[in-house]
Amino acid sequence: AVDSGYWPLYRYNPEAVAHGNNPFQLDSRKIKGDLFKFLAKENRFAAVMRRDPKHAQELDDRLQEQVVQKNHLLQVLNKEDLEGQFHKLVEGLSDAKSTADMVTVLYGSETGNAEEQAKNLMQDIRARGLKAQVSSVDDFDFEELPNQKIVILVVSTCGLGEFPANSKQTWLKLQSQDLPMSWLSGTKFAVFGLGDSTYSQFCVAAIQFDTRLGELGGQRMLKRGVGDDRDEDRYYTGWEAWLPELWKVMGLPQMPLSQEAPAPCYRVDVSGTGKPPISDDDIVPPGAAKLTLLHNSLLVPEKYDRDIRHYEFKIEGTPVSYKTGDSLAVWPRNPLDKVEEFCKEMGFDATQNLRVLPMEGARNWCPQELSVRQVFSHVLDIFGKPNRKFFETLSFFAKDEADKKALQSIVENNAEGSALYRDLTHDFAHHADVFKKFKSARPPIEQLLNMIPVLKPRSYSIASSPLMHPDKIQLCVVLVDWTVESTQELRLGEATGYMRQQKPGTTMMCAVRQSAIVLPKDPVKPVIMAGMGTGLAPWRAVTQERICQHRSGQKVGPCHLFFGARYNAEYLYKDEFESYVKEGVLTMHTAFSREQARKIYVQHKIVEAGQAVHECMLKQEGHFYVCGS
Repeated sequence: AVDSGYWPLYRYNPEAVAHGNNPFQLDSRKIKGDLFKFLAKENRFAAVMRRDPKHAQELDDRLQEQVVQKNHLLQVLNKEDLEGQFHKLVEGLSDAKSTADMVTVLYGSETGNAEEQAKNLMQDIRARGLKAQVSSVDDFDFEELPNQKIVILVVSTCGLGEFPANSKQTWLKLQSQDLPMSWLSGTKFAVFGLGDSTYSQFCVAAIQFDTRLGELGGQRMLKRGVGDDRDEDRYYTGWEAWLPELWKVMGLPQMPLSQEAPAPCYRVDVSGTGKPPISDDDIVPPGAAKLTLLHNSLLVPEKYDRDIRHYEFKIEGTPVSYKTGDSLAVWPRNPLDKVEEFCKEMGFDATQNLRVLPMEGARNWCPQELSVRQVFSHVLDIFGKPNRKFFETLSFFAKDEADKKALQSIVENNAEGSALYRDLTHDFAHHADVFKKFKSARPPIEQLLNMIPVLKPRSYSIASSPLMHPDKIQLCVVLVDWTVESTQELRLGEATGYMRQQKPGTTMMCAVRQSAIVLPKDPVKPVIMAGMGTGLAPWRAVTQERICQHRSGQKVGPCHLFFGARYNAEYLYKDEFESYVKEGVLTMHTAFSREQARKIYVQHKIVEAGQAVHECMLKQEGHFYVCGS
């Protein structure tokens, strides 16, 4: 009913009334479904269709027109510039939907990175004097694209060339042969892609959007930008090189017009101290599900120089399910001792309870009621790496002139700022480190809620098959750690450090992510897998699948696993794999590079097994997979 436009859908926030704001927010942004198909399933309408199809069609056409008009007016009422839209209607200067002076920023995002960059870009455009709006690609009215003066698209590529879920509908519509080659002739556009260059389909979503928008007559403002997750500064490296060129072609200044702190996008009130109004386990990020940790154990000897662990999560009795080859996203939480230290450094009382009301421009999710400690332990990524936008906003709060000058130099990217940013990057400085360095810059919590991104989940290949373990999900994860050069402090990865500390029975926030791994539909087809270190995880799942198929009486094809590690002590799940070899399903090839004088790697073992590999791949149409590095 909502997708077809028959009903509008609102979000109601009673807290907004107390602050003089409208408690209703329109959630249904655009008509996505077929009204006629919806009505055909409703008995009272279906009866008219059966009795008098022609009359039913006339009624449907009239209703369709009214639904479109109603949706159109609802969108106008939901706009920020309502007064401006009203004057346009009264003066008859243009249609109420006109956005001739508006820059439209669209994002296609799967994990949140492209969305974060798009929202930053919208704020940057507004700070340079232009109006801007931001939306996911599929939430934007497709028919309105030709009416946009400038469209900037920020889109990621997932897995093996997949488009983000919130951009797929629009991409399919863009493929229509009914669209004229001049459809976007009045629209200027620019595209920035995020991806990982180790994948063969690097930034393919951005490439295809960029090509298609041009084919439809769009005027390309500048060469497509790309952000590579493998660059030293991840996708920020490409972003920082592309952004100045965007400002140049748009005729905008390199620096914001205003040098004042932006208005806060959250209202934060202290509601007392003591027991938090919400329990830690009830702070559930959007898209996450609560899973109970069943098992956390070492897979290597105690005090070994690498911490590699086996985790098990209970999914029995939950809505969570998975397929062989999927991954599990795990949301980390910040260590409580570090959070207490951060609160003390910033002058916050960690025991205070807050009421948080998001307002226009709010970017991050946050429970309406929680404690100060929970804001920094469960919501904000205070131990994540800051981007240049963070330094720009932080400079507005610096009271010391030396601090302000240093922060602004990072934003301006001059010689001094580049050197400072390089030093911070080299030390893997996080947000909390930056606050320690610039002690005069102390934004309030209502500003930090928009300045610092929320904690993002990390995805790990699931190391089990649902055929063998239908009620649980198993992971094989190595602890990420490093030493800060300037201080010699040992630091742990946010997610792997968090996971290592969790005890069985703990509730953790997780979500299953669809895999880019495509297994043969016919189990007789050979599979050849190469896994280095914990890159073994998905191939353990595939092997378990083949074992279960074999045990159920199905015929399965050859299954070769090439495993590489430094030492035999890192032979993960050794007994299990050797038992599969004895069952006659698996052929195991191991390469331990440092167990002998001459280094032996997986590629050497593949060469040794060349005849079998040739037979499987070229004669039996096998599939080859690799994971790990």
